Amino acid sequence: MYNSLLEELRFKIGEQYELNEFNLKSIESTFINGIEYENYEYIEDDFKVLFRVELSSKIILQYNGDILSCVIYSLDLKYLDCFIEQLNKHISFSKKLITDKLNLAQTINIFNTQGISLTLDLERVICLKMYKS
Repeated sequence: MYNSLLEELRFKIGEQYELNEFNLKSIESTFINGIEYENYEYIEDDFKVLFRVELSSKIILQYNGDILSCVIYSLDLKYLDCFIEQLNKHISFSKKLITDKLNLAQTINIFNTQGISLTLDLERVICLKMYKS
């Protein structure tokens, strides 16, 4: 079930920087738990929709030592119902999300498997983060 979800997400944790280096624009790096991550915007226009919802900003790729460690997708909150409906098609029955039960400023751990975690943050936008766990 989760493999179909990971295929939808376009980028793979652990990929080398060289796979996308000509499609990236460098932005400010960040430190998380004392580790520096080089942040990049994915500037190509070949990936604008995730689960039938248009992305609200460029995809952010975070690299550590030229290895992709985190991918951040941002979507407009007004499409939450559609996004959750599509996301639920890729996750197990016990993890299905119910839109009415979601709260803003909430982080939801969708799964943590095979060294990869996927979380959903809801604030002003839908923020889907895939990262090395």
